[in-house]
Amino acid sequence: MNKAIHVMLLNGERDWVVRENGGRELGHDPTRAEAEAVGDKLARKRGVELVVQEVSGKVRRSRPGKG
Repeated sequence: MNKAIHVMLLNGERDWVVRENGGRELGHDPTRAEAEAVGDKLARKRGVELVVQEVSGKVRRSRPGKG
């Protein structure tokens, strides 16, 4: 299994969760943008992929950049 950081809507409209592949929750944020920023920072630090599940169900994947 590839390692990744996942960002997804958990409950309602204002509970975005940042998780590791294994399901361990790393944080909750009220907006997707805030959760995605946290997820991106963690993905870059760990050198893993960031996976964001949009409200529509669409999944976006990104590889960490340098920085």
